[in-house]
Amino acid sequence: MDFLGRALRRSGYPCTYRVLASPFTYNSSPGVIPEELAAMDRKFDLSKYYHDRKLLHQFQMIGPEDVRPELIVLNLFHENSPLFVHVADKYIFFVNAESWKEYPEFEQWMKANCGIVQAKPEGYLKRYREMLGNLRQNFPEVPIIVVSRLSHYPAFGPDPYSYLEGWDRLWQTAGSLLKSWESELENLTVIELDRIFAGIWNGKGAEQKIEAHCPFLKFELTEENDSITGLHASRDVEHIGSMWPVLARKIDRFLKEGQIEYSVEENVPEEWLRPWEPEKFPEDQLLRMLASGSNYLCARAVGSFFLDLGKDYTELLARTAEFTPVCHNTLHMIKTYSRIWPNPVLAHWCQVHRNSAKAFTANGPLYTQDYLDRIDEIEKFVGQ
Repeated sequence: MDFLGRALRRSGYPCTYRVLASPFTYNSSPGVIPEELAAMDRKFDLSKYYHDRKLLHQFQMIGPEDVRPELIVLNLFHENSPLFVHVADKYIFFVNAESWKEYPEFEQWMKANCGIVQAKPEGYLKRYREMLGNLRQNFPEVPIIVVSRLSHYPAFGPDPYSYLEGWDRLWQTAGSLLKSWESELENLTVIELDRIFAGIWNGKGAEQKIEAHCPFLKFELTEENDSITGLHASRDVEHIGSMWPVLARKIDRFLKEGQIEYSVEENVPEEWLRPWEPEKFPEDQLLRMLASGSNYLCARAVGSFFLDLGKDYTELLARTAEFTPVCHNTLHMIKTYSRIWPNPVLAHWCQVHRNSAKAFTANGPLYTQDYLDRIDEIEKFVGQ
């Protein structure tokens, strides 16, 4: 939604982006930050423990001091964990329990007054629907758009990954449920993300391979006695750069015409139901992809390394180090690959890429420091 907000602003719409913690917090909200919690927040300055979320927005998405919105756009956002419930007043909120280490007095207050809420994945859509009902009641005349999530079709392998826990099961029945909300809640419209992506996939000149749109892989390693015994890969299908301008145009049209329409091309293609087919590139093409400076091409090349784990491709990374884009998703992939092939030549890549990371300041100092720390971890490991 942050990327969508930026695309809408480029289209000329004033747009405010806010990050929510869980439908639970809004559903239990008294309409303001509860005074006892607000006092704790002021006393200990807990802002860094909300994961880039503002405490106010857990209880009040839109406040009386805000300009009345022309449109509210929500996605099926993932939930923070753990969630806490105030035992006496029943409001629910999120704060990282790491705050207790820094503020023992806050820990004492939490343990004396709060319990833990388990946000079960199978109940997500029910509490989300309740949140929409509360939002509609609070803003009865403002149109609401809900943007669905991308379904996990077989062709999106390996093992499509969602940041919303349980979506890998919920997606199969969620479509009809989300559409039912349109009849249950006045002036609510659902945008089907599957159809938006289908339009991109079927568009003129588009490459009909999932890697071209979603090149980032997440990995889990299984280890025994410091040796890797297993590797599980999942495709991140939530960061599709071509999606945001298309979505922005849909919303622009909705603001002008009051409806969402889909073209013939925006229908799910049959090939999405077929099994995923891995891709492999010759070495010269891998070098061109790694040296392209393109985030997607670089990640796609690195992802292909994992399809041929009998061969070490680290040398290619070292040769193209100055062109590697600064991206946490790609860095995760390279870090995982370094665990499989701890080639000392990757230390050169680390040294060169560190300079690129320092020069990339768009995401702020915390992002940069975290990124540099991860490069240090890679360099330390391959240098052992």
